[in-house]
Amino acid sequence: MPQQPSTLQSKLRSLRWLWVSLAWVAVPAVLLGIFQFCKGNQAWMNVWVRQVTSPIKSGISWLCSFLPFGVAEVIWAAAVIAVAVFLVRTVYLLITRRGRLKRLLRRVLALAGAALIAYAGYTLMWGANYYADSLADMTGLVDRGTNASELHTLLVAFSDRASELAEEVTRDEDGLYIQDLDTLFVQATEVYDGLLEEFPCLEGPIRQPKPMIFSRILSYMGFTGFFFPFTGESMVNVDQPEYLVPFTLLHELSHQRNIASEEECNFLAILAGAQSDNVDFAYSACMSAFIHLSNALRKADSDLWADAVSHLSDTARADNSANTQYWAALESPAKTASQSVYSGVTKSYGEEDVMASYGACVDLLAAYYFDYNPDAQFWN
Repeated sequence: MPQQPSTLQSKLRSLRWLWVSLAWVAVPAVLLGIFQFCKGNQAWMNVWVRQVTSPIKSGISWLCSFLPFGVAEVIWAAAVIAVAVFLVRTVYLLITRRGRLKRLLRRVLALAGAALIAYAGYTLMWGANYYADSLADMTGLVDRGTNASELHTLLVAFSDRASELAEEVTRDEDGLYIQDLDTLFVQATEVYDGLLEEFPCLEGPIRQPKPMIFSRILSYMGFTGFFFPFTGESMVNVDQPEYLVPFTLLHELSHQRNIASEEECNFLAILAGAQSDNVDFAYSACMSAFIHLSNALRKADSDLWADAVSHLSDTARADNSANTQYWAALESPAKTASQSVYSGVTKSYGEEDVMASYGACVDLLAAYYFDYNPDAQFWN
């Protein structure tokens, strides 16, 4: 007669699910712990970003570039569906099966493990960029803050330039900017060439961004695009007002160059577009600069702000008003929640520019046009 397993062995086998679940949580937790230990060493982070994650992202994005759709969008859709199915099945099992407490613990651990794995992967593939060389380290461009007078000068200059370009771009029957989106997506990768001559450190393999199928959903979440580090793809919201699509394309291409900071990407997108001979990208960049500078100057000096914004032509003002109305109509708790989550994630990587007086983007614009390269001032 075969020997019966001991009571202890039976208990250990019955708890096997617990050990597996704990391991499912422990592995990503250990990886995050190692990252926390290493992130303070900038040299290590540079090696990790340049020699490990960048080649991986470049290779995967090259494979994804052959597909007409964004693999990133497919992964996001699959993840949302999987979580929804998981939660529904959890409720079903808790209602219909015995051992509710054990099942609930199992599924909570499984969900926590999946979330930790996703966060650990994102941290290793992208979060490390926040601790590698910054834009200042790579270019020598130092954010030294700005003042209301400089903001006024910049806002007047960009308002005037945007007003000139507003008459050169294509417009629809309502007088709003319009352009073939496919053309913009193809042209985007060429617009950066001029900036690379000045900042060769930003050189690197780039992939053409892709339009999102679920762009409207992204608008409801308050996003104009995103870079997905697991596939190296740049995804762009094409539901937003079209005059900002060229700027968004340049912004996402900045992320492809390992620039993690959103404000630094805004600065680079404005700079690349404003210096471009392509009127669509130049107009979009100048209008984006108008938005950032206007928001900053209005807080700093309302009188100077009123004078500066009066320089924007009615033609350009129509695009700006359409943009304001578009986003105002999409205000919702979902947008607030998604923005809070994203803000929390970036803050977990130390993305808080406490030195910026009005925002890193406008401070960098001031540093560039007044200090770093004053010959580039287009208002001389």
